[in-house]
Amino acid sequence: MSLLLSIVFAGSILSIIIILLSKLPAAFEAQSKVKVALNHGNFWTYLAGNLKILSGKIWHFILEAKDLKPPAKLRAPVEKVKKAFRIRIRSHEDEPEWLPEATDSLRDGQTAETMYLEAIKKDPQNMEAYENLGRLYLQEKNYIEAAEIFEYLTRFDPGKDTYFSNLALSLYSLQQYPQAAAAYEKALSLNNKIPARWVNLGLSFMAQGEYGKAIKAITNALGLDKRNLNYMMLLADLYLKAHNQIRAEQVLSQVLELEPTNRLAREKLMRLRV
Repeated sequence: MSLLLSIVFAGSILSIIIILLSKLPAAFEAQSKVKVALNHGNFWTYLAGNLKILSGKIWHFILEAKDLKPPAKLRAPVEKVKKAFRIRIRSHEDEPEWLPEATDSLRDGQTAETMYLEAIKKDPQNMEAYENLGRLYLQEKNYIEAAEIFEYLTRFDPGKDTYFSNLALSLYSLQQYPQAAAAYEKALSLNNKIPARWVNLGLSFMAQGEYGKAIKAITNALGLDKRNLNYMMLLADLYLKAHNQIRAEQVLSQVLELEPTNRLAREKLMRLRV
């Protein structure tokens, strides 16, 4: 028994020696890296780099444990995300809610108006401050000053479509419908890929009783957003205003094909067919 124990003990010692010898090259390599780092005075950089790699591996492990994928690149420090708001301005409660495009971000502390005015005072060429101030006036329903600002901006940079669309919104809110339509047309000549802009142009024409032009504008909006039921309902109403009952029925039928439970479309269609 003692002989057997001695053989097992000797075998264990031999295995440990073999494992240690196999690790010697890696140990010498790591030692040489540390020596190089010390010789160049970069020991702390070397240490920080290794800690970063270790923390990265731990982070990836945590994400994998949560069944999440790590981002392709982690940015530090993390930027604050600005909260954008969409203003909703209507002349009355029955008006559709898609008119405004303008968005803005407000900051904590001083009032937004004061902040933008101070920025303009420091730099009269700060177009971003002008634009944000104009959007703020739109939100506050100060349409006259909003129109003045965006009118100025369109002269300063006639190639920016959002200046014209926000000018159009200001003018529409002031019930200056021909001017609003002209501004929307200019915005669309610069960027005609925004369906809401076509709808807003249609609303401007509808306010003037130009139903043919309004129908064409809404049709263009549906060309970009084919399944938008709100646009389709508006188009049906325009056909009714233009005394084209057949086309109105066709559009309402399309609405019901997409949404069979649409009560308003069903009621309008039933009234037309009576």
